[in-house]
Amino acid sequence: MREGMTVGGRYRVERLLGRGGLGEVWEAVDATLGRRVAVKFVTGVRQYPEAARRFAREARTLAALRHGSIVTVHDAGTAEHDEQPLPYLVMELLDGVTWEFAHVESVVETGARVADVLAHVHEARIVHRDVKPANIMVCPDGRAVLMDFGIARDDDSLTRTATATGRYFGTPAYMAPEQLQGRAATPASDVYALGIVLVEKLTGHRLPVAQLMPQVRSAIGEPLRSLLARMTSAQPEQRPSAAECAEQLRAPARPATPRGTPMTRAEKRERLVPPAVLLVLYAIVLFLPGYGDGDWSRPVIRFFAIQILEPEEDDVILWNDSAWGVVTTLGAFVGVAAVLAMTVALAPHARLPQRLAGYGAVLLTVFCLGWQATSSPPHYDDITDQLFYGTWLFYLTTALAIATYVYRDRRTRRTSPQP
Repeated sequence: MREGMTVGGRYRVERLLGRGGLGEVWEAVDATLGRRVAVKFVTGVRQYPEAARRFAREARTLAALRHGSIVTVHDAGTAEHDEQPLPYLVMELLDGVTWEFAHVESVVETGARVADVLAHVHEARIVHRDVKPANIMVCPDGRAVLMDFGIARDDDSLTRTATATGRYFGTPAYMAPEQLQGRAATPASDVYALGIVLVEKLTGHRLPVAQLMPQVRSAIGEPLRSLLARMTSAQPEQRPSAAECAEQLRAPARPATPRGTPMTRAEKRERLVPPAVLLVLYAIVLFLPGYGDGDWSRPVIRFFAIQILEPEEDDVILWNDSAWGVVTTLGAFVGVAAVLAMTVALAPHARLPQRLAGYGAVLLTVFCLGWQATSSPPHYDDITDQLFYGTWLFYLTTALAIATYVYRDRRTRRTSPQP
């Protein structure tokens, strides 16, 4: 093709808009109606006779569809170029950019508009088979136009996805598993491709939701994450219809659980049992022997309390500095209590400040007990002075409490309620 030539006796070609392996799209002027149009030519007819049949099928498919987000066909015909027939298709000229490069205000809303188009296409018993960003035009008014129906097929005449030579009808990166296995494409295959497109636009990863890393997957909020997981399911029967996708994509995001909402029995058990067990362990451990001093053994609770109640030099034999003993003793109990409280408070919608408060309590506990364990004992003045098992059990229980908090925090961040 060349600039300035006329096809069909009325369309003057002016500017090349794009070129692919089998065709070109030019901007042209309709001399009869005085409007600008897009003319698509098939340039690979000689090398690939199948291209002409695909082109004719695209013209018939587009002519049968009526939707604001499907490009409108104005005319079709065949022009002579270099002594060979050159099929062409005259369509409305779209002012926009393909979704490969277009910036959209809302990925989810754009996805809902594409799902609307697919629902209309599927209702007409047609499967697109090549949904990808390059085939979605985003217009300045926000309209998302689905293009390139060259390999679309009526579902009464679906063929295998791969040819005998191994060439695929579609783009493998966005194709559903059943298409890659050579089975016939269905409307569920288009839904899978749209799901991959949305995951790519939201996360930058062109993968099904199930294959995303946990931290990437958790960045997608509910209920969108569950919908995308269904759309990109490996099983076609588990995927929603395009109409359902459009409806769910436009549904408002689930708000965080309001304060005061009663917990279920399972939630109560999950959130309250671990801290309650730890609290019982502390109650038991605090009355076990904590330090040997001559003929009697102090319980752990007295071992800590004596730092505050009787800070004389001859009684506080474990401390180099009585003031630090008081501070770290209070800090240890405050930290332990805060860790247990924040373990109870963790919920699926816990916010960052709440979680960081728990880690702050962990640091306070570790600092205070670490100072006590490393800076003072063991200062054995004679063979009768020894640390009894109660003190070590207290440290062990505290480590268990911290591990419980960290585990529950990681689990809470990775797990969200299903819709």
